[in-house]
Amino acid sequence: MTVIESRLDTVTLYHQGARVVRTLAVTAVDGKLPASIEVPRLPLALFDPTVRVRVARVDGDAADVTAAQLRVGLWIPPRDAPLDTPEEARIRAVRRDIQRAEGQLQQLAWEAGQLAGIPIPDRPTGEDGRAPPPSPTGARVLLEEFVQEGVRARLAEERAHREKLRLLREDLAVLEEKLARASSAREVRASDLFKSVTVELVQRGGAVRSAELELEYLVPGARWAPAYQCRMARDCRSAELIMRASICQQTGEDWKGVKVILSTAAPLSWTEIPELSAVRIGRAQPPAPGKAGFRPPPQGGQSLFADYDRDRGRLAHALSAPASYSAPLLAVPGGPTLRAGGVDKSADRKRAVRAARMEREMTPVGELDGALAEDDFAEMAADDAPAMMMEEPPPPPPPPSPPPARMMAKAAAAPMAAKPASAGAPRGRPGAGGAVPREGLEIAVFAHLRLPEPSDGGARGRLSPVDTRRQYQESLTRMDITVSFDVMSVVAEAERRAGAAARVPLPAGCVDVRQAGGHFDFSYEADNRVDVPSDGAFHSVPVGTRTADATVVYVVVPREDTQVFRQAMVQNPRVSPIITGPAEVYVAGEYVLSTTLPTVPPRGEFKLGLGVEQAIRCARNAKFREARSGTKVVATTELWHDLAVDLVNNLDREVTCEVRERIPQPAENAEVVVEEGEVSPAWEAYDQSERSRSLVGGRRWRVDIPAHGSLALKAQYVVKLYAQNELEGGNRREA
Repeated sequence: MTVIESRLDTVTLYHQGARVVRTLAVTAVDGKLPASIEVPRLPLALFDPTVRVRVARVDGDAADVTAAQLRVGLWIPPRDAPLDTPEEARIRAVRRDIQRAEGQLQQLAWEAGQLAGIPIPDRPTGEDGRAPPPSPTGARVLLEEFVQEGVRARLAEERAHREKLRLLREDLAVLEEKLARASSAREVRASDLFKSVTVELVQRGGAVRSAELELEYLVPGARWAPAYQCRMARDCRSAELIMRASICQQTGEDWKGVKVILSTAAPLSWTEIPELSAVRIGRAQPPAPGKAGFRPPPQGGQSLFADYDRDRGRLAHALSAPASYSAPLLAVPGGPTLRAGGVDKSADRKRAVRAARMEREMTPVGELDGALAEDDFAEMAADDAPAMMMEEPPPPPPPPSPPPARMMAKAAAAPMAAKPASAGAPRGRPGAGGAVPREGLEIAVFAHLRLPEPSDGGARGRLSPVDTRRQYQESLTRMDITVSFDVMSVVAEAERRAGAAARVPLPAGCVDVRQAGGHFDFSYEADNRVDVPSDGAFHSVPVGTRTADATVVYVVVPREDTQVFRQAMVQNPRVSPIITGPAEVYVAGEYVLSTTLPTVPPRGEFKLGLGVEQAIRCARNAKFREARSGTKVVATTELWHDLAVDLVNNLDREVTCEVRERIPQPAENAEVVVEEGEVSPAWEAYDQSERSRSLVGGRRWRVDIPAHGSLALKAQYVVKLYAQNELEGGNRREA
């Protein structure tokens, strides 16, 4: 069996868990691929029934390669591979310290040589017949002291490093001697345990040069939540929407350089394919029969084993009679020997069977009679002979009962649910977390079922779940490795650690994507490959940047506050929705605020508050006057209110400003009438429906203010009541 390493290629993160795709290249020898390969170093927490292997590419002329007989087992690094023991880790650390100390010694020696090579200038000589020039004795002395002091300091430091190097080399010698005295048969630890996948490659057609395979499996212990950055231009008419993902994974393998796809789906949730009933116009017809989730096995299936049981029984009786061993047909020199309980299982019996078969081939056809079946089944019954030496042919087992229809339907639905749902696909039946229990799914997944041998009279003819413990132990036995711990406990502990990632609190402001996604599932593909360590903590990774169109509106409610606020209407640039999550907002590269984006449908719009715009000023003034409608006995008091709103735009561009006002409304059955007067320019009714909070009496101006210009708004309303009445709190309603 050829061991081939794989590399991580794609990771699809779901609401809980991830689907990992690995790629591996298989090289052919003389046009033939290995008959079977093993892919090692897989995480212990992977879900065995979800493992799939497919042939992605074949480099060959008219060649066809198929992957078959997939098995999941355990794998331990070979004995000749270096195991990361504490002694070896200490040796590597000491060797690094020795290398560092030797480098420091070389640096000190070079510096001392450079200092010693500095020349000391001699005393200058004068001209003949003249006085000697002045000598810079002080400078020469200082330079010489500097050189000597520098060399002396480096020599002292060099002696200290040499002593340190000597101690390190002694420690290294002690550690290496200790490691050499240790036993070469190192004990296998639980941390050395991995899972592996073995698969057979069936090759047909011409020669093959190489093949590329994809290994896919589902692993728990991963989740994600979205986060955003919105970078607005200075004029707030365009924006860059940057999507990031906070990913937490504790799957047991670090994701390095992987392509990430984020999905809101639950991969193991119950999914039912909808069926649309036909609508027919005309005479009533009986309803179509419902489709069954399974097809019952044919009657008399156990009769297929009748010949096997007959010949197996005849062989058992033939081997149980001592005289039969002396017959020319079965007896050969050095044949099998009898013992209590059956025939000795040795190589002699196999040689006897082969000799009997050769002797049978040399016998004329007319003389074979019933010996044909005995010889054909002799080798098959060799291992089972002791147990059936004195037994009669076993009775046929009862006919197998078909599995429930719901179980078979689950078997058909579970593999399809492992695929990420596309945009617009209904999610199906809701459940607690959208997960199916592992025990029920293991029974339903056909890839995790096996057909027993025909000698197993109680289970033959029906698929049975694989004994996971036995399968793991067989994989270790094949590697000739004995472990001193319970491998199932180690695998269960790895699954428990992976499941702990689901309980890690989400980052501040993040929400559960399953709840925020609504009734449909969507996926988001990252633009670049990313790295995510398996440490159980959230890491922020980039997903992609999209450019969005935006329009800015300035809103002021002068009745409450004269400050003008900026509000940007940003269009969702993605073909998939924006899931609610925290967002950082920047304008012209400057941080403005942090907010939470709502869930926005594809190509929808969302409102983004950008704070106060200091360049636009607003002032509001109100005038009040009270008058009587006439001199009659039945007269009304009219309370006139004149509103004046002044806007000044100090920006270098024209802006659209929305001014919101509200006129008082009489209570139900009150003897009060409120009427609008002259309004310039005209305003419109405003009910505040976008905030889902109804407003009565709201009015709104939407006006354009030119650059470096101003605009005046005027409005008037009157409150009429009977002259003998008075408004509660006073007639003067506006200050």
